Parts: sequence; C-alpha cells; structure tokens
Amino acid sequence: MTNRKDCPKHAPQVIAQKASNDVLLFNMEDGNYYSLNEIGGRIWELCDGSRSVSQVVESLAAEYGASEEVLEQDVAELLAELENGKLIV
Repeated sequence: MTNRKDCPKHAPQVIAQKASNDVLLFNMEDGNYYSLNEIGGRIWELCDGSRSVSQVVESLAAEYGASEEVLEQDVAELLAELENGKLIV
C-alpha cells in the first residue's frame, strides 16, 4: 500500500473481533492471529475499501490531533504488515 490513492480493504478470509481496546484478527487461510492496539484497530476499521490511504491518514489526524506527516509513516508501516499477513487487499 505504498500508493496514497490505493483503497485498502479487509481480505475476505479474515475475521475481526474487538476485545476491550484491541482488535483481534484471525486469518482463516493460514490460521494466524494478529492483535492491533487502539489506533491500529481504528486503521483497520477505516480500511473498508471506500477510503484511500491518504483519506485514512486525514481521518486519523482529525480524530487524534496528530500531524499527517507523522501518521503517514505509521499508517504505511501498519498497512505493509497487514498486506504481508494477507489481511488486506
């Protein structure tokens, strides 16, 4: 997800479950579990296929009062991890 115009969305074989402040992801294809903290969980929620990467960053900046420059790298890193785990497409 290196392109800011890409619209990441959840892979169909992934089950997500909210647990207190975390989001737990289970990839039914390979049997792996993943845990996302509160902000990671919010990024997961925003990756619904209707928002570009830059729109996800803009939403987080507005919600958390952080700079887009700082968030852009963090979002890119998490999206790369989710993509490598075949959790988003």
